[in-house]
Amino acid sequence: MDFKLIPIEKEDVVNYKKDMQEAFQKGAMQEFNNLNIEILSEKDIEESLSKKGTVAYKAVVDGKMSGGVIIVIDETTQHNHLDFLYVKYGIQGKGIGQKIWN
Repeated sequence: MDFKLIPIEKEDVVNYKKDMQEAFQKGAMQEFNNLNIEILSEKDIEESLSKKGTVAYKAVVDGKMSGGVIIVIDETTQHNHLDFLYVKYGIQGKGIGQKIWN
């Protein structure tokens, strides 16, 4: 597996948000029956991406965007925050999430 964690680019944002929403939605639907609510809105992702100190990365596996992570870095306090980590729906269970976390 060729794995890279690299900053997202403007042209990635639409698919990045769509993939993240799908991963969260379908993951929740597997746990809860008759789920009729949106788990992760585009607004929530936008708010995360616009926070001071935010850094967003995409996980690229064998040349394809396969997940990502949004973190907030506080340079002053060094108390950093993980906002979101996801693996694209349909390719979980291959160690990609662990590689992103590491």
